[in-house]
Amino acid sequence: MLVLTRRKGESLVIGLGAGVEVTVLECGQAFVRLGIQAPREIEVWRKEILAEVTEANRAAASVSREDAAALETLLRKKG
Repeated sequence: MLVLTRRKGESLVIGLGAGVEVTVLECGQAFVRLGIQAPREIEVWRKEILAEVTEANRAAASVSREDAAALETLLRKKG
Protein backbone atom coordinates (compact mmCIF):
# COMPACT_ATOMS: atom_id res chain seq x y z
CA MET A 1 0.00 0.00 0.00
CA LEU A 2 1.31 3.41 -0.92
CA VAL A 3 0.78 5.98 1.84
CA LEU A 4 0.88 9.67 0.90
CA THR A 5 0.38 12.91 2.74
CA ARG A 6 -1.66 15.50 0.83
CA ARG A 7 -3.02 18.83 1.96
CA LYS A 8 -6.16 20.66 0.90
CA GLY A 9 -5.90 21.55 -2.78
CA GLU A 10 -3.17 18.99 -3.50
CA SER A 11 -3.73 16.11 -5.93
CA LEU A 12 -2.40 12.77 -7.00
CA VAL A 13 -2.58 11.08 -10.38
CA ILE A 14 -3.38 7.39 -10.80
CA GLY A 15 -2.00 5.68 -13.91
CA LEU A 16 -0.09 7.88 -16.32
CA GLY A 17 -2.34 8.60 -19.26
CA ALA A 18 -5.35 7.02 -17.53
CA GLY A 19 -6.81 10.44 -16.79
CA VAL A 20 -7.55 9.78 -13.12
CA GLU A 21 -6.80 12.59 -10.69
CA VAL A 22 -7.76 12.70 -7.00
CA THR A 23 -7.77 16.08 -5.24
CA VAL A 24 -8.17 16.79 -1.52
CA LEU A 25 -11.06 19.24 -1.27
CA GLU A 26 -11.61 19.45 2.47
CA CYS A 27 -10.20 17.97 5.67
CA GLY A 28 -11.99 17.59 8.96
CA GLN A 29 -11.14 15.86 12.21
CA ALA A 30 -12.85 12.63 11.20
CA PHE A 31 -13.06 12.89 7.40
CA VAL A 32 -11.41 13.88 4.15
CA ARG A 33 -13.48 15.04 1.19
CA LEU A 34 -11.96 14.00 -2.13
CA GLY A 35 -12.69 15.11 -5.68
CA ILE A 36 -12.09 12.50 -8.38
CA GLN A 37 -11.70 13.32 -12.05
CA ALA A 38 -11.79 10.25 -14.27
CA PRO A 39 -12.98 9.33 -17.76
CA ARG A 40 -16.62 8.20 -17.89
CA GLU A 41 -15.61 4.63 -18.77
CA ILE A 42 -13.77 4.28 -15.44
CA GLU A 43 -16.15 3.36 -12.65
CA VAL A 44 -15.54 4.91 -9.23
CA TRP A 45 -17.12 3.10 -6.28
CA ARG A 46 -17.07 3.62 -2.54
CA LYS A 47 -15.63 0.39 -1.16
CA GLU A 48 -18.53 -0.33 1.21
CA ILE A 49 -21.08 0.11 -1.60
CA LEU A 50 -19.08 -2.18 -3.89
CA ALA A 51 -19.02 -4.82 -1.13
CA GLU A 52 -22.83 -4.58 -0.73
CA VAL A 53 -23.43 -4.86 -4.48
CA THR A 54 -21.02 -7.78 -4.76
CA GLU A 55 -22.74 -9.62 -1.90
CA ALA A 56 -26.21 -8.93 -3.33
CA ASN A 57 -25.09 -10.29 -6.72
CA ARG A 58 -23.57 -13.35 -5.06
CA ALA A 59 -26.81 -13.98 -3.14
CA ALA A 60 -28.93 -13.50 -6.26
CA ALA A 61 -26.76 -15.95 -8.21
CA SER A 62 -26.88 -18.67 -5.56
CA VAL A 63 -29.47 -21.43 -5.74
CA SER A 64 -30.84 -23.24 -2.70
CA ARG A 65 -31.04 -27.04 -2.72
CA GLU A 66 -34.82 -26.81 -2.58
CA ASP A 67 -34.94 -24.54 -5.64
CA ALA A 68 -32.54 -26.80 -7.54
CA ALA A 69 -34.64 -29.87 -6.70
CA ALA A 70 -37.85 -28.10 -7.77
CA LEU A 71 -36.26 -27.06 -11.06
CA GLU A 72 -34.99 -30.59 -11.66
CA THR A 73 -38.51 -31.95 -11.05
CA LEU A 74 -40.02 -29.45 -13.51
CA LEU A 75 -37.44 -30.25 -16.17
CA ARG A 76 -38.01 -34.00 -15.79
CA LYS A 77 -41.76 -33.57 -16.13
CA LYS A 78 -41.31 -31.42 -19.23
CA GLY A 79 -38.80 -33.79 -20.89
